[in-house]
Amino acid sequence: MKNIVSGNAMPHKYIAVIDSKKFEFDQPIVTSEELLTKAGKKPIECYSIYQKLEGCDLQFIPPGEQVDLRQLGIEHFEVKDPVVFHYMVNKEPETTEYKNLIPNQILKAAGLDPDKVYLIQLPKDGPKIIYAFQGDLPIKMVCPGLTFITQEWVKLVNIEEYGSNCKEVPVARKYEIKIDKINYIVDSPFITGQQLIELANKQPFSNWDVYKFYNNQPKPIKIQHGEVVDLMDKCLLRFVLQPKEQTDGESIRKDFSLPEEDVQFLDSLGLPWETLNSAGLWLIVHDYPVPEGYNTRSCQVALTITPGYPAVEIDMAYFHPHLEKLDRKPINAISVQDIYGRSFQRWSRHRKPGDWRPGIDNIMTHLTLVDNWLLNDLKR
Repeated sequence: MKNIVSGNAMPHKYIAVIDSKKFEFDQPIVTSEELLTKAGKKPIECYSIYQKLEGCDLQFIPPGEQVDLRQLGIEHFEVKDPVVFHYMVNKEPETTEYKNLIPNQILKAAGLDPDKVYLIQLPKDGPKIIYAFQGDLPIKMVCPGLTFITQEWVKLVNIEEYGSNCKEVPVARKYEIKIDKINYIVDSPFITGQQLIELANKQPFSNWDVYKFYNNQPKPIKIQHGEVVDLMDKCLLRFVLQPKEQTDGESIRKDFSLPEEDVQFLDSLGLPWETLNSAGLWLIVHDYPVPEGYNTRSCQVALTITPGYPAVEIDMAYFHPHLEKLDRKPINAISVQDIYGRSFQRWSRHRKPGDWRPGIDNIMTHLTLVDNWLLNDLKR
């Protein structure tokens, strides 16, 4: 301890050496907060102060504890990182002695159930950080303290419903996605191209390409097999799969052209399709999804394109292989039709006279009817 006295007029000064720098105090009794303030450490809760002992040992001085600078050898101090970190959860203060915490620890320390809520960090600068699917990710405690809020889990989100309106997709326990025309439920918003193919039971996955469709983009985007897709992407609608090679090694034929709007629609399905001039004009769509309840989940569907289309209507539909219902109930009004050497099952289903609307009806609207025929027959 050193006292500075210059005549009777000068008061005593008490010296504290903090990180090798000398600081003067008017009073001999000081707190750890006063030491940190004098050393210019702000905010003081972001620092801790230690007394240097003989043998270079350090002794922590807790917040609020007083130190008498008149004691011999007590005037040397060192400043280090804080011993206690402060943070907020839903505007409630919390503290920890750990330098790193995982989200689930933060939730449990605040008396919250990770199965009911997930953690969100609100940085002062930058977007919020969602830890919903990173419950074991270490978060470094810093000073000033971090700010967190929580949000309740949503049980199930249908991606197409949110994507059709470009609404922000909420965090959920499960996500319902559409691959081709079939819906699947997954447990995570992150899925790879390979996982999408395997989810649709397409094997081997290397023989398939996968595309994602957005509401605000005119063309589909190809996904690499190892690429991770974020299902929470705004405006995401659905996925389609396309074989890299045509079934049985056959090449896709385009014997005649279709109107541009039909070509765009067929391409958007992500399914192989071809036009054949074989005893008539035929559109063949491969791997067309069939609803559950039939003997197959996909088939070739053929439509006969009458000369004069689109002013002239499309009628009926043809399926290969032949469809059978799993409940063994018969399918009415069917017959056999040979198309380019293959046996197709013809469904005699017709519009009422005058129901075809030139300029409105096309291949897309007719395939919508075909989907309804398939679903309605299961109810018979």
